[in-house]
Amino acid sequence: MTFPVCLAALAFVWPLLGAALVMSLNTPRSRDVAVWMAGIGCALAVAVFLFPATGTAGWDDDPVQRAGRVMLAFGLLLSVLESATIPNRLLRGLPHISTALAGLACVTPDPIVGLGILEASLAYGVFVFSRPAGQAMAGWALLRTGSVGIFLVLAGLLLPAGQPPSGLMLACGIVMLAGLTPFGQPWREENDTLLFLPFAGAALLLAMRLRPHGGEAFETALMAAGLASVWLTACAGRSDNGKHMRLFRTFPSALALIAVGAKADVAALLFLSGWCLAGGSRSERLWAARALACFPPGAPFVGCLLLLSVMSDWSWFFTVLTIAGILCAIVRAVPVQEGAALFWPQDAAGRVACTVLIVTGFLVPLAMMLGAF
Repeated sequence: MTFPVCLAALAFVWPLLGAALVMSLNTPRSRDVAVWMAGIGCALAVAVFLFPATGTAGWDDDPVQRAGRVMLAFGLLLSVLESATIPNRLLRGLPHISTALAGLACVTPDPIVGLGILEASLAYGVFVFSRPAGQAMAGWALLRTGSVGIFLVLAGLLLPAGQPPSGLMLACGIVMLAGLTPFGQPWREENDTLLFLPFAGAALLLAMRLRPHGGEAFETALMAAGLASVWLTACAGRSDNGKHMRLFRTFPSALALIAVGAKADVAALLFLSGWCLAGGSRSERLWAARALACFPPGAPFVGCLLLLSVMSDWSWFFTVLTIAGILCAIVRAVPVQEGAALFWPQDAAGRVACTVLIVTGFLVPLAMMLGAF
């Protein structure tokens, strides 16, 4: 077994080891250990990107997929940094397990196996959420919505490849799995992001691999659904208490699906980094909303430039609609208050997120010029 294969195997197993260690420790020490384990997981994911296990059956050789798993790892680090001390052992280990299963789902050679892993991740997360008394119905609603999306994707894979029914089935399933407003998961509370951040991220990475089977209908349906979600966010009413910022939690997912439909995978990767680092519960914060609404100089802004450059060659009508939707969203994301916190957050987790977003926005175009993507 070669060193890159061993490194890749360790990177996928590491979050599971982190979950076992975090759940076995006492509550006061668990958060510090979780941060260290997540940080080492980020280093392993970056190492796998730099030293891929090429030519080995079962391992994905796509650099965009490898970079996407790096974003999932950093999303885990941010989730752990932002989480306070959690007394519930199962909930404490949930982000690690969800990230591990999401990474495994993306690397499987058969997308059907990846969907099965995502279903297992969803079922485990719902089990953790539903254990408290009175949460059974809410847990069932989460499982039902996610399972419908997975079964739609499976139905599309069973239909003949390249046909419109297959593409539409696949697109509907991916839209539900990615959590697009208003089609996706009914998030109940902030803890739900511990499951859905890696879950939706894996769905976006799987959508890139389903493109050959779905064909043109799949791509067009993804772009239409993403554009509808972008405009729904852009047209939402503003409020001074920040509640309208919650809609921005799915804004990068909508743009990422548009990028997948337009075959702009690098742009989708940049939007995925915004989703993992500034999405979810962080979308209610001012700096996160600005990043998700494609303010410069972060990764989503660079992804916007790449996406629009590709879309202009495909359809000027879709390009103009997308630009208008993004501009309206930017206007919605400009808060009434002013201050340094709008640009540079005060907490450590937010500073890490902003730093990674800016570095990603600069490094990815440089890597494209050097031929890494």
